[in-house]
Amino acid sequence: MPDTLPAAPAPIVVVAHLNARLQPVQRGGVFEDPLDVMLHEMGIGEVVGGGTALAPDPVGISACDIEIAVKDASQTVLKQVMQALDQLGAPKGSELRLPGAAVPIAFGVLEGMAIFMNGTDLPAETYARSDINKTIEGLSAALGQKGELRGYWEGNSETALYFYGSSFAAMQAAVAGYIPSDPLCARCRIEQIA
Repeated sequence: MPDTLPAAPAPIVVVAHLNARLQPVQRGGVFEDPLDVMLHEMGIGEVVGGGTALAPDPVGISACDIEIAVKDASQTVLKQVMQALDQLGAPKGSELRLPGAAVPIAFGVLEGMAIFMNGTDLPAETYARSDINKTIEGLSAALGQKGELRGYWEGNSETALYFYGSSFAAMQAAVAGYIPSDPLCARCRIEQIA
């Protein structure tokens, strides 16, 4: 009889399709890197890839994916993966996609707010005298614990700032007082994105 052990079963790759508008660096920092650590600690898998889906202006980024190799696709393992992603702040409308499965599994806990800053129709002196970083600081201060900036997109006519928190309505209300005070926010628009 041969002395070799049976080969371990090949991992199964599942895709976490996140309803999050994050560029690759933000996707890695917010989700991929900490998720990989969590999966290794639980002994259930690892992050093996990812991608960001782009959409035409003015949307910019529409979603992002994380490819995860799991030891098996049992309900226990899949639940642990989704709980880890929820712990990291996965937005509502996210899905876990399994190979060969027709219906994805929904997960996600946070809501999203996009503020689209007008990049073409304000007076030239507003752009010359304004600093988007100061605007981000002001919006973040107004939000406090209600939300945080997780991503951005610079398009041809708008710059989008993507904030995530437990309630879109609470985030929108929190920035309502700040927006009229910042000339760079003139003619901006706000959308719920998750």
